[in-house]
Amino acid sequence: MAYTALTTEQRGSVLLVRINRPHISNKLSIQCMRELSSLLADKAADDAVCSVILAGLSDYFCSGGELGDFRVKDAMEVKQFGAAFIALHTDMTIFPKPIIAAVEGDALGGGFSLVEACDLAVSADSAAFAIPEMLDGLAPAMGLSGLYANLTKKQIMSLGLLGTRLTADQALACGMLNHVVPKDKVIDKAFEIGRFFADKSPTAVRLFKELYADMGFMDYEKRLRLGQSMMLALFKSKDGAEVLDCKEQNRAPAWSNSGR
Repeated sequence: MAYTALTTEQRGSVLLVRINRPHISNKLSIQCMRELSSLLADKAADDAVCSVILAGLSDYFCSGGELGDFRVKDAMEVKQFGAAFIALHTDMTIFPKPIIAAVEGDALGGGFSLVEACDLAVSADSAAFAIPEMLDGLAPAMGLSGLYANLTKKQIMSLGLLGTRLTADQALACGMLNHVVPKDKVIDKAFEIGRFFADKSPTAVRLFKELYADMGFMDYEKRLRLGQSMMLALFKSKDGAEVLDCKEQNRAPAWSNSGR
């Protein structure tokens, strides 16, 4: 599809996707979220893409959601926005390849949620992170879901009730980021991470992401059993066999990406 809210640039096997709404601080509209979901669906089976970098154009990574004047929106319109938000986060979770957040500017509200939904994250040392809706008389809603599973109660209450802004170093310390670098190094670092997957087994990456997603609300024993099932699926796949075949034959691996 033709994208109106996104730009794309592919370098080798890594696809850079930027939210292209700088006039509105890269806020998420329904159209923008649907375009992101559509792009992920298109690239899921594209063997030329091994990883995706998600970034924003201009000074913000993403400053939240854009519902417009919700006073004049009926309930169905609000639900449609929520449905697009939920669908995007679900699509990011089930996307079979790593998604790397490249946070060159502030990530606020739903933008912070997008960073959390990515598998890996690189941030500029100047970026800030917040769910500031309370400061405007609202309250964090859907965007709280992922943060709830990753932060302590006191951290979340400070973010949600007080509108506390985290520096990049604080977000790193909270486990929300993997790397903090100067702003002009963010994209380069993200591509460095993305290229790591160029010669890795896509089946192993996909199954690991599926395993993590499925573990979400399971107890310890069920997680172990699910891990056992994933191990069996990987070991009995073509790419699982290739792990040993290429070592025995002293050659580079030739991944099938068949999942079988």
